[in-house]
Amino acid sequence: MKHDKLTQAQENVLQQAAKTGTLNASDLTIKGGARKKVLESLTSRGFLISLKDPNTYDISPQGKAAIGFEDKPAPKSKGKIRTGTKLYTVIELLARPEGVAIEEIMQQTGWQKHTVRGTFAGALKKRLGLTIESEKPEGQDRIYRITAGLETVL
Repeated sequence: MKHDKLTQAQENVLQQAAKTGTLNASDLTIKGGARKKVLESLTSRGFLISLKDPNTYDISPQGKAAIGFEDKPAPKSKGKIRTGTKLYTVIELLARPEGVAIEEIMQQTGWQKHTVRGTFAGALKKRLGLTIESEKPEGQDRIYRITAGLETVL
């Protein structure tokens, strides 16, 4: 949502600050008194924050909101996992209703225990957004299974 009281010059300055993160006033296309007036206006309204170097500014969250700039990281594409890969094999094993023990994943992939656990935390949970739960039946190995998010990767 754009702020209706911004001039074109103010909006351009905020756009440039949002793109670059830190704005150097000498990089602006407007010069002299006009540049000074625009920068003073934006800092007094809290849209720009003056840094130690008098020629350098940071854009504030209010400044980003004024131009409709989304400060959220772009969502990573979850994509499909190629069949025939070790990661695909791990996902298939975890997708079984009975789940799987780490030892069986180690046998199927040739990986070591720390690699399997790292794959759970990194590739499966963080990158693909899968929910993995575990249970420890009495007297048996811990069993892991995917309980949510599978429809987005296979």
